[in-house]
Amino acid sequence: MSDLFAFAQEDKTQKIIHKRVWKILVIDDEQSIHDITANALKSVIIDGRRLELINARSAEDAKEKLNEHKDIALALVDVIMETPTAGLDLINYIRKDLNNHIIRLVIRTGQPDEVPERDIIDQYDITDYKEKTELSVDKFYTVVRSSIRQYSHLLELESKYEDVYKQMTIHPLTKLPNRQKLNEHLDSSGPKNLVLINIDGFSIINETQGFDVGDDLLMQMGGFLQSMYGDEMMVFHLEGDTFGVLSTDMLITEEKLISIQKEINEMSFLLGGIENRLSVTLGLAMHEEGNLIQKAEFALKEARTLGRNRVSKYADDIKIIKTIQNNSTWSQRVRDALESNNIVAYYQPIFLIETGEIAKYECLVRLLYKDAVILPFKFLSAARNSGQLHRIFEIMFENACKKTREFSGQFTVNLTDQDLQEPELMNFIDKMLGKYNVNPKQIGLEILEENSIVNNEMIKERLDILSQKGMSIIIDDFGAECSNFGQLIDLPISVLKIDGMFIKDLPENPKHQIISEAIVGFAGKLNIPTVAEFVHSQAVLDKVTQMGVTYAQGFHLGKPLPNIIK
Repeated sequence: MSDLFAFAQEDKTQKIIHKRVWKILVIDDEQSIHDITANALKSVIIDGRRLELINARSAEDAKEKLNEHKDIALALVDVIMETPTAGLDLINYIRKDLNNHIIRLVIRTGQPDEVPERDIIDQYDITDYKEKTELSVDKFYTVVRSSIRQYSHLLELESKYEDVYKQMTIHPLTKLPNRQKLNEHLDSSGPKNLVLINIDGFSIINETQGFDVGDDLLMQMGGFLQSMYGDEMMVFHLEGDTFGVLSTDMLITEEKLISIQKEINEMSFLLGGIENRLSVTLGLAMHEEGNLIQKAEFALKEARTLGRNRVSKYADDIKIIKTIQNNSTWSQRVRDALESNNIVAYYQPIFLIETGEIAKYECLVRLLYKDAVILPFKFLSAARNSGQLHRIFEIMFENACKKTREFSGQFTVNLTDQDLQEPELMNFIDKMLGKYNVNPKQIGLEILEENSIVNNEMIKERLDILSQKGMSIIIDDFGAECSNFGQLIDLPISVLKIDGMFIKDLPENPKHQIISEAIVGFAGKLNIPTVAEFVHSQAVLDKVTQMGVTYAQGFHLGKPLPNIIK
């Protein structure tokens, strides 16, 4: 071992760039090893830093040194010290108990027969294994230098990881922890309390005052929440205009929830230099375990259904959860029905009042489930939310085209704003018309009077094209959304269907009579025919006839059936 510590020094011209040092922990129960190592390494410089040796003469002593010095780069570990496996047990302590995977660990042993190299390398997370007798000058120097370099590289990677981690877990604007960081805090067991806070009307602030004003408001809100609740709870900025307050110890009751809302309401925020008060909507998951964010979001959605500046607490039976569960159930049933051809068309006759003859049929969707025929109010919302609504339109439209072979009148099909924005809609319609050799005048398209349609230029352009082909454009449920007559003048309307809510109680409701008469009068001046839905009795039929309505549809005249009347 005489040449073990006869280290060749690095180039003496190398300058010391940093005053910092590389710390090396020497763990050995032989004092002579410490003395010779100190003498051999005293002049070594690696990457501009000298080496600082820290001596430990047992595994227990080494543990104390490791806890005292968190930046040790390399540990030279003897195996057999106070116990035959003291060094190996220390390695497990470093890697597992201290969770330190950066420090480089090199085993130096004088009893290789008792601690075989292959067994040690297979079972322990070490950097290198050396027998004391085999370490020449160059080999030992190489071990120290390469270990230090590895440690330096790992430190750099860890620093980069921490930078990336911060970017991933901190909101870039408010510097508050974000949704991902919140998820990390929720990984621990035990009940917790989470409040989600949403700024009412934030999108309007962005649109009317600019994104800079909106960003400044978010920073003000984040600072306010942190100053008010940061000492006793954790504050998060999940995304956009939604913040969160998490408590693991203190119970957030409904009273506390209302108190938080009140404190925010009373705070003045600057919007473009002008003081303003804000309203916020809050959702609380109180003393809950598992899916805490989702539960708080359910409560927040429930509060939003009530209007602005509301609060709601999560419960298993809140309405929004029932809606979501229902949508989930019916989404799958719709998917199954589409795959098994159990989405079918029923046909309800529409009569020309003047002659009493069937002039049209409306194609109405039905879902066959087990032994039941399911009405659309059960599943259409789920179909829309799950992206299956357009496939239903395609089935209805193709059925309408097929039926034109059996009836010379018109078949009408419901068309949504989603359908009107489908890229392949126009090609599909042309394909079906050609496949069944349909006169376009035999097809009517029923659309809802919605802002998403009347304010969308692409949709209006498509409706113009469809109208020019000869198809009727029918406004369905007219009057339901406080109709804007002026907006409708820009659409190529062929027919107005008066909303059924005004028709079904027409004989005994004077207000509905006034509204219906106004719609019929408006349509008449534009030479647009009208349809009365929900004609469920002779009295209703007599009333719409008296008003001058063109067509009538309802159970009194004919129920929807799987085939047309022949």
